[in-house]
Amino acid sequence: MKIKTSHFVIGLFTLVMFSCKTDNRQVTSDMIHFPPSSGESDEEAPIMTFDSVQINFGKIAIGEKVTHSFKFTNTGKSPLIISQVNPSCGCTTPKDWPTEPIAPGESGQITVEFNSKGFPGKVDKSVSVLTNCIPRTIDLKIFGEVVGVEKIDEVKPAIEMHME
Repeated sequence: MKIKTSHFVIGLFTLVMFSCKTDNRQVTSDMIHFPPSSGESDEEAPIMTFDSVQINFGKIAIGEKVTHSFKFTNTGKSPLIISQVNPSCGCTTPKDWPTEPIAPGESGQITVEFNSKGFPGKVDKSVSVLTNCIPRTIDLKIFGEVVGVEKIDEVKPAIEMHME
């Protein structure tokens, strides 16, 4: 029993010691650029340049999910930090985005998913990206049209019970 316990402790100690990353990618104060509160432009600010800030998914069937990755590059002179990605409603979900600072010249993407269940008709949704750029908030747009009639499977058994 003592041998198994000591092996466990040695294994746990080894795991803890060697699982730490040697690549120190911590955010430090000298990396962060805060835009001036006046909203004026700043030559040293990061600039988040998107390939496109909107996607038109066209017509999709009700209940279908659409996923899109908004690609961007930091074309500014200091590291870009994304602090929050907030959808306009629960039908739109941010899937992933960079959590580490993006150096000048580096690229990244923000992937979002729209679930059309319960949203027939024209769709115009947005995802707000809060950064350390000027402007601080960038809105990504998702629009299109959801067509068809939603199935309501839960109602069918109740109707059948009343017909008997």
